Amino acid sequence: MTRYVTPLPDVGSTDLDRAGGKGANLGELVRAGFPVPPGFVVTTAAYDLLLERHGLAGRIEEFLADGQPDTIRAAITATAVPSDVAGAVLDAYRELGRGAVAVRSSATAEDLPEAAFAGQQDTYLNVVGDQALLDAVRDCWASLWTQRAVAYRVRRQLAPTAARIAVVVQAMVPADTAGVLFTANPVTGARDEIVVDASAGLGEAVVSGLVTPDHFLLDKRSGRIKDWQPGRREVTIRARDGGGTEHVAGGAAQRSCSDTQLRRLAELGRAIERHFGTPQDIEWAYAGATVSIVQARPITALPPPAPNRVQRRLLPMMAELIPMRPYPLDMTTWAPALFGAATSLLGFAGLRIPHLEQMCVEEGGVVVRFEPPTPQPTPRVLLAPARLLRQAWRHDPARWQSDPLVTQVQARTRALAARDLQAVPWPELLTTLREALALPQVIGQLRIRYLPRAMLAALALRLLLVPLRRSDRFAALLSAVQTKTTETNRALNTLAERVRSDPALSEIFATHEPADLPAAVADRHPFSDELETFLDRYGYRETMALAATQPSWRDAPAVVLGMLKGLAAAGPAPPAEAVRDELLAHPVLRVPVLRSLFLRLLRQAGRFTQVREDTHFYGTMPISVVHRIMLESGRRMVGAGVLDTAADVFHLRLEEIERAAGAWPPGPQLSHQLRERAERRAARRAALAGTPLVNMATPRGAGGDVLLSGTSGSRGVAQGPVRIIRDVSEFSRLRAGEVLVAPYTNPAWTPLFQYAAAVVVDSGGAGSHAAIVAREYGIPAVMGTGDGTRQLGDGQLVQVDGNRGVVTTQEPR
Repeated sequence: MTRYVTPLPDVGSTDLDRAGGKGANLGELVRAGFPVPPGFVVTTAAYDLLLERHGLAGRIEEFLADGQPDTIRAAITATAVPSDVAGAVLDAYRELGRGAVAVRSSATAEDLPEAAFAGQQDTYLNVVGDQALLDAVRDCWASLWTQRAVAYRVRRQLAPTAARIAVVVQAMVPADTAGVLFTANPVTGARDEIVVDASAGLGEAVVSGLVTPDHFLLDKRSGRIKDWQPGRREVTIRARDGGGTEHVAGGAAQRSCSDTQLRRLAELGRAIERHFGTPQDIEWAYAGATVSIVQARPITALPPPAPNRVQRRLLPMMAELIPMRPYPLDMTTWAPALFGAATSLLGFAGLRIPHLEQMCVEEGGVVVRFEPPTPQPTPRVLLAPARLLRQAWRHDPARWQSDPLVTQVQARTRALAARDLQAVPWPELLTTLREALALPQVIGQLRIRYLPRAMLAALALRLLLVPLRRSDRFAALLSAVQTKTTETNRALNTLAERVRSDPALSEIFATHEPADLPAAVADRHPFSDELETFLDRYGYRETMALAATQPSWRDAPAVVLGMLKGLAAAGPAPPAEAVRDELLAHPVLRVPVLRSLFLRLLRQAGRFTQVREDTHFYGTMPISVVHRIMLESGRRMVGAGVLDTAADVFHLRLEEIERAAGAWPPGPQLSHQLRERAERRAARRAALAGTPLVNMATPRGAGGDVLLSGTSGSRGVAQGPVRIIRDVSEFSRLRAGEVLVAPYTNPAWTPLFQYAAAVVVDSGGAGSHAAIVAREYGIPAVMGTGDGTRQLGDGQLVQVDGNRGVVTTQEPR
């Protein structure tokens, strides 16, 4: 074969640019051993040659600007297939036996996870003869430029000129019965059901909507029929002798598929879904007892499955952990490294949790939805109590900060941060990345060592509070400990006090926006020196835990200065609620022995929060290094003409960057491929901008004045006007006494709690960072409201009831 024609087995899922969506998927199925009719692909290079030979390549944008895509189609239809392409096509046709073939368009923007492009380009069935085949290939090329195809690309936010087209030619299946199979219910989203639509004759009658097909609902595991709705059999499409098809009115009255055939289809559907890793829309055909797969593509617009009870409890925590759709580069670098480290204690306890890649479902390289996990017990869970007790016996959480791992991760991170990334060659740059990605495992190692004893102490404290009738103070007691978060916030308050006490600094902060403050304070010594010291000590703090594509405080000092702007205007932080002193006043705890036991237990239980929070701080320190490596990789690709901006690299996967680095500078074909993928993923991501990754929508409550309901994160009741803060760039908008309403929070947000009246968060639960710090500052918090940022508006007067976990209307005074 030539560069213009290639056999189906020679293409696969990575050959989208060469074989188009349909060709790439079919070639992948052939390679995996599925029953696909033999055939070949007329590659996109053949289409490019046609445009070049006939002078059309440079005129397409001109025709589109005049609103005349049909002119392009007519021009292609009027041309002859280039002779070298025609020769290659006819040679492949002869090898196929010169019998009847199906000729199907396969655009590079077709059969994709984000857009099926179903029916947008043409298909020709039962094509017989050399000239008929060449005409069909040319007409497939021309169908890229129909009004409907161009309009569809525009609606999908794809540049009309971005798509190219290949053509798939396969031996014709003389189908007795054909149709479509969905490996998940496309209406309800149920993943345990298969839907089959079938009708007699060629499948074109089903996919084009000419017939009301037999509709089968199958149990996915067994292939057993759960429901069947007979079709109307309005028409049957059959192959004609000598080529072409004919429509025959009516059809046989019997059911189109037997139980045996349906079980075989279900078996193939399950296997194809496993191979591609996502629910599939499959076209199939039966000729006698032989089934053939003629197309497979991801199901588009598939509703998410309904979460079970365990998943519903996990959703608020997962929404806090993954508040933003991770970029492809996140998903292949930092996100799985941190997630694996953070969940390693579950594995130690004998619970299996899916990999992050399984929960964040990707389509076309873009995360489109989140499927909440259900932790599954393994046989190791039987020995978990013994393993946890052994760790509790060996490791005292009071001495966890002297563990060598704590020193090692800090020293190693600072050493990596000191490297001159612009000066190192590609191999060293990628080695630095791998070294940084190995450091988060310290989180899991330290937690496995030191959390077991702290967890036992926390359990004992909770049991002790029951007879004291103070169980509702348990969470607040665990929060009243010193952590890196509280240490960071104290340091911020010191800087804020410096601003308040210096009239010149106060004026600068009052009259400049956060983005302008770094330049405005650069020469204000000693404040600028103190700021630099702060960033060196605490600037590794991440703005989003699983996203290294987002800058740390070191990389975005305007975020810190924006918080200082708010803190300076708000005044000194209020004292925290003295929950411990309140409990010590209890009559039972006035007994010296019991009082001493309580204080000792409280110190040990408090280590749980300290170890959990501070291991997060140390384990996420390398995120700044990873972020800088990402941008340096992007900068080099901009210099090579692969990308337009350094941030465009976020839309590539690590293996794609490694591939480019290994052939540096990348050649024209690889450069084009990487640019096309980055642009397509960016467009897909933009199209999903209004769709939340983790669907946290919850009922509003029982009616009345309840606006939102969630989980109590911190007790108390407070009123105030709403201020919605969606990300770190908006920190400076919060004013003292306002109710902070956020989509998520992490430790980087907690300085805002010092002057917020209350906190309302779409995600999270009682154990999340926001709830812990809210309890420390004694302000009410309602977590996991689902969509508070969409239901409430700036300035709206509300009452936050942290005791009941609700937000209600506050009438103006």
